[in-house]
Amino acid sequence: MRGSRHRRQLGDRRAFGARYGGRRLTSTLAFYTYNLLLLALSPVGAAYLGWRTATGKQPGWAERLGYVPVDQTPGSPRIWLHAVSAGEVAAAAPLLRELLAKAPDARVYLSTITSTGRQMVASACGGAAGSFYFPLDTPGAARRALSRVRPDVIALVEGDVWPNFVHQASLQGVPVVIVNGRVSDRGYRRARYIRPFLSWALRSVRWLGAQTELDAERLVSLGAPRHAVTVVGNTKFDANLCPLPPTEVSALRSQLGIEPGAPVLVAGSTRPGEEEQLLRAYKKLLAEFPNLRLVIAPRHVERTTEIESLLKDAGCRSVRRSSGAVQPGGGNAPVVILDTMGELASVFAVATVAFVGGSLVPIGGHNILQPIAQGKPVMFGPHVNSIRGVAAAVVDAGVGFMVADGDELASRASELLADPVRLDALETACIELMERNRGAAARYADAVLRAATNGRMPLNA
Repeated sequence: MRGSRHRRQLGDRRAFGARYGGRRLTSTLAFYTYNLLLLALSPVGAAYLGWRTATGKQPGWAERLGYVPVDQTPGSPRIWLHAVSAGEVAAAAPLLRELLAKAPDARVYLSTITSTGRQMVASACGGAAGSFYFPLDTPGAARRALSRVRPDVIALVEGDVWPNFVHQASLQGVPVVIVNGRVSDRGYRRARYIRPFLSWALRSVRWLGAQTELDAERLVSLGAPRHAVTVVGNTKFDANLCPLPPTEVSALRSQLGIEPGAPVLVAGSTRPGEEEQLLRAYKKLLAEFPNLRLVIAPRHVERTTEIESLLKDAGCRSVRRSSGAVQPGGGNAPVVILDTMGELASVFAVATVAFVGGSLVPIGGHNILQPIAQGKPVMFGPHVNSIRGVAAAVVDAGVGFMVADGDELASRASELLADPVRLDALETACIELMERNRGAAARYADAVLRAATNGRMPLNA
């Protein structure tokens, strides 16, 4: 009997070793294959990045090679937050605030990949000790950047995991954690094709905090150790977006040239292919609400001239926010193009109803919590795979409305604009939704600080 049990246990161990040892070997081989591919493609990559730098499309060339500018002012712990672009920076801002509240002497550095993200750091993350472009994922660039920043911990916002960077951090004894982790539908489909690369990197991450149960399951299926993954929530509910006082709302309306009492549709983070649908909806709504004003905030302000042409072709007069041609008090063009950085979150306060773009076209959706934080019901299209959890939450709360196209947007907006009593109730529901979901940023901050201080703070506090 004892011999039979011993053979069975030995067989179980061998099966376990064959299964998990094989996975480890596969992902290790994948890591070396990844670097061989990088080496083979490096001449093409260097030429491409050189061209982007020469044309002004790729700033921060030296930083991408790891020569990051870092202020060496003393402070502890030293924390490196990485946020790919504007959306991730918005998620990082509440975490930064909590980190500095819990550890006032900390030095927190932010890296981004896009110029839009870098610009947003300046406006949204004032407490950061510095910012720079994330290094290319080569051993040399990662090693140089790490030696300059000298972090006690690295927190990857929403899970931008790069194999060589994580490996170099591991070699230097720097713990890596993922905060506000999410895996979009499109990202998950793509990630399965490079699972061996991701699996190797994810196994080197000490702790992974996910926004939702689905995000957690997807991280595990891509190779993250199940014991290291925890569902924590979404830091964007903790964004410092308190409703503007009525006096400030009135002043902002006047600055935008919107007369008192006029209803306003604010369309934020719009993308190509959405403005055309938005303008058709706006013209339909004008037949019912002739004093309706429209504020369009393109996701990329360099598209302002293009949007002006669209408006002109549609027969709509417009004015740029930055032009100085907006006259306080009203009497201006009915459409304002918000071509400034960092104002959109506040401008949603002047809205009667709101729309957030990147959702009528297959982008994945943008930050629909900005209007919600100002007490405004929000409409968005069906392409919300990047904000799936938040979209479900606002729809379930009755303050978010998915629309299929511009026609449905016009119909839903008309329904809301015609019912002031309902709008008042929705304002209250929006604020309650934000309050119910706050707290994730503080929990993530505890996890980051525990990793930075070798467990002297409770992880999941």
